[in-house]
Amino acid sequence: MRPTIYTVAQQAGVSIATVSRVLNNYPLVKAETKAKVLQAMEALGYQPSACARGLAANTTGTIALIFPKLSGPFFSALIHGAEIAASDSDYHLLIYGAAGATLGADNQTLGMLTTKVDGLILASPGVSRCYIRDLQHQNLPVVVLGEEPFGAPVDSIQPDNVGGAEKIVTHLIKHNYRRIAMIKGPEAKTHASDREHGYRKALRDHGLHCYAELVIAGAFNESSGYTAMQRLLLQNPVPDAVFAASDQMAIGAMAAIHESGLRVPEDIALVGFDDIETAQYMHPPLTTVHQDMLGQGQLAVNLLLARINGAESAVETKILPTTLVIRRSCGCTLANIISE
Repeated sequence: MRPTIYTVAQQAGVSIATVSRVLNNYPLVKAETKAKVLQAMEALGYQPSACARGLAANTTGTIALIFPKLSGPFFSALIHGAEIAASDSDYHLLIYGAAGATLGADNQTLGMLTTKVDGLILASPGVSRCYIRDLQHQNLPVVVLGEEPFGAPVDSIQPDNVGGAEKIVTHLIKHNYRRIAMIKGPEAKTHASDREHGYRKALRDHGLHCYAELVIAGAFNESSGYTAMQRLLLQNPVPDAVFAASDQMAIGAMAAIHESGLRVPEDIALVGFDDIETAQYMHPPLTTVHQDMLGQGQLAVNLLLARINGAESAVETKILPTTLVIRRSCGCTLANIISE
């Protein structure tokens, strides 16, 4: 069996508390006692685990990942990446859903959670800067995913939303689409406004006008994409291409197009953003913007663990590159992945 802090204590003839003090370089441990403990560790081939480090340093060996909800296709790769990185560092990963909740100091579940973990990764859009500051006052490290909370100095990770949207709209323009609509996300979301900025920038840079009636708000889910596309189909003329700011909205938009008797891409080209697993199995397969969710999960854990271990570098906002994934929904005949 793998040696533990308990077997080390037994081998050295000391208490578990004494082993913990040695692990934590406690200054008042006698030299001969410390030598016995170190000899026992070497003899047993003992390597401190996260649990042992917790006993030594008053930590839990656990971090938590908070999501707006635990269903849906978007976060599975991110969770997997976080699990890999946490396991590699001998940490436990707790996953919590906060559907419909605003992440604030008055949230009882999250309030209790702060006493059980060494740090938090927040992937919920409801993060308040007051909550961030409350966590920081408790000296609890935090990393935010997807959005940068304004006014809260905290490490954050987000994809290149502006660049990704600009690339995919530019791709449509290069294929001679001119009346390009957008189904955007909610106004209050930073990543939604960033993707809209990329859409508008691509049109502007190619001398195309952005018509207000071609930009319809959605909610990053299938039903809102369906409803928004129905509104676009009432226009005369209808758009010749549509950029949905999430793949889930693109799924709903495609259903509305097919229901109307029109075809993708023969009548209307359709593209998305995120590259969820379902995108490749749509009919036709969806052209979209890929963001590395596995890598985001790994990076978030590694950045958080660096803070837990005392890293004092300046707060970072990491913008991760995105990749254009070309499939048939945009009118291309070859299904391949390219970077532009």
